[in-house]
Amino acid sequence: MSKLVVVVQCDIVCKRCAGYGCMKTFFDRTGPFADYPADTRYLPFTCGGCCGAGLAGKLEDLTRKLRRYQENKEDVVVHLASCLVSDNYHRPPCPFRKYMHDIIERKGFPVVLGSYVSKKSTEKRAAGIYKEWNG
Repeated sequence: MSKLVVVVQCDIVCKRCAGYGCMKTFFDRTGPFADYPADTRYLPFTCGGCCGAGLAGKLEDLTRKLRRYQENKEDVVVHLASCLVSDNYHRPPCPFRKYMHDIIERKGFPVVLGSYVSKKSTEKRAAGIYKEWNG
């Protein structure tokens, strides 16, 4: 099981969202983070801005740091935050989400879609106002 969860948030959304919901969901071990052990660490960062190509450099730096500190890359899982992959309060799904997903896989990390989903967003999906999850 993962020892480090990286949550990639939308750079635009981060200008108005502190990421508290994603962090709280992780530390409460609910939603997509429910199965992570208590000693799993949390590392948030942004996609680097549209089109998400900056993510490649951040993942390369992470890989270098893992080697430097003698940690295993296999112990890392990358979550694309809900603000990137779903219709939500902040914005529609990112048009570059597939591109970023491919970058993460190409850098050798497993990808999970989603982080925090609010009750209001869930209600709006049920009412057909927001589209269902879209990876």
